[in-house]
Amino acid sequence: MTTTFTNIRLCRAGQLVDGENISFSNDTGKILTPGQAYGGDVVDLQGAIVAPGFLELQTNGMRGFHFTHFDDETSYARKIDEVAKYLPQTGVTGFYATIPTVHSDELKKVSPASPSFLHLPALIDS
Repeated sequence: MTTTFTNIRLCRAGQLVDGENISFSNDTGKILTPGQAYGGDVVDLQGAIVAPGFLELQTNGMRGFHFTHFDDETSYARKIDEVAKYLPQTGVTGFYATIPTVHSDELKKVSPASPSFLHLPALIDS
C-alpha cells in the first residue's frame, strides 16, 4: 500500500515548487517514483511545505533534562521520549543523545548496560 500527499510545496533545487505530489510505501517508508505509487490513501496537504528533517548530531540534553541525570530507567526513558516528541516541532527528526565528559560513576549510571558494554576498561574503573 502507499500514501500520496497531494497539493504540496516541495523544495527542488533550492526553490519551492507549488502543486507537487509525493508518494511513499507504507511498508518501507521509502519515497516512490510516480510510476510506483498505487492505490492507498491520498492526503491533500493544502499547500503545506514538505521538507526533510534535520538531524541533531550532538546534544547533551534539553527542556530541563541533561542526559547525564539518571535516577531510574523508567524516568530516564520517559525524559528521552519527551525530547524525542518535542524535537520534530523544531524541524529535527532524529537526534544523537551525547554524554559530555563526566566522572566514570556518572557514565556508568547512564550506560544502557554494565561498563563492559562500553569496552573501555582503561577509562572506566570497576
